[in-house]
Amino acid sequence: TEQGLGNWEEVVRLARLLEKRSGLPPEALERILSNARVALLHKRTHDPRRLTEHWRDIPERERRRPALAMAAARAFMQHGDCRSAHRIIEEALAGNWSSNLVLLYGECRDEDALQRIERAEVWLRERPRDWPLLLTLGRLCAERELWGKAQSYLEASIAVQPTRAAHIVLAELFDRIGRVHDANRHYRASADAGLPPGTAEG
Repeated sequence: TEQGLGNWEEVVRLARLLEKRSGLPPEALERILSNARVALLHKRTHDPRRLTEHWRDIPERERRRPALAMAAARAFMQHGDCRSAHRIIEEALAGNWSSNLVLLYGECRDEDALQRIERAEVWLRERPRDWPLLLTLGRLCAERELWGKAQSYLEASIAVQPTRAAHIVLAELFDRIGRVHDANRHYRASADAGLPPGTAEG
């Protein structure tokens, strides 16, 4: 009833009571809590202070859930607080690897791009064929105008999974360095490429 009415604070309170009394299966409780937290984050996106306070009040184990971390990162990005968004993503990925979070990690330009490249390259040692991670590294390197590294990562991402996003970023890269023929080739390829079902494009 409270979910239907949109009383999300009450949903969180009741879910906590049910959790203590084992009133619902853990998977169902996690889903209910996550949905309520996401809804509360959306309600606070217009107020940076309340958004920050609400995020700090959420228990750490909940903050690491990919769906909640995604909603929080996007909310902070709306206010231009890229550092907080990137930190949220890093903390979530430490416990739960998520392709969508990895793709989001390449968004929201900030002066921390070099630090993000270094961190993502550490992740890549454990996941050398992770196409979202390769795509994100390509984007970050392009942001820092590391053209050779960016091209290498983007081509590696396409070799694993030829996505529209990777072709477009690579085409834009070639445009910027004056390789018009290569740029056009990847713009054409982007029209034929798509993401696997169920995966959000960054």
